[in-house]
Amino acid sequence: MNTKIKGTPDKWEEGALGLNPEHAVRADDAEAVAIERAAGISMQLISIRMPTELLKVLKQIAKYHGIGYQPMIRDLLDRWAIGEIQTILREQLENAEAHEQTQRDSAPLVAPLVTERERRRA
Repeated sequence: MNTKIKGTPDKWEEGALGLNPEHAVRADDAEAVAIERAAGISMQLISIRMPTELLKVLKQIAKYHGIGYQPMIRDLLDRWAIGEIQTILREQLENAEAHEQTQRDSAPLVAPLVTERERRRA
């Protein structure tokens, strides 16, 4: 018998559901890893604390877009990380180019060697 509990998502979030160890079944890790590999990804389970109000806003945004808030947060972090690493690499390249330019600008000029014969011609 499969009955739906009214307000199930809220009950999960509040902790009214899912906290009783008698009813908790651990997901098969091997199956989860197989799915991730088939999708070409590797996932790491983490725990993160964030301000309650921020989490509420993120959940509202996810609901508006019709997606889960956790996948949305992963996508946000992925986009941010890509943008941030691009910024870091760009800064490093600019610093390296500036350093090379400084080295070129401060390199001592070497006067051409003039032979005795050339001096006489002058």
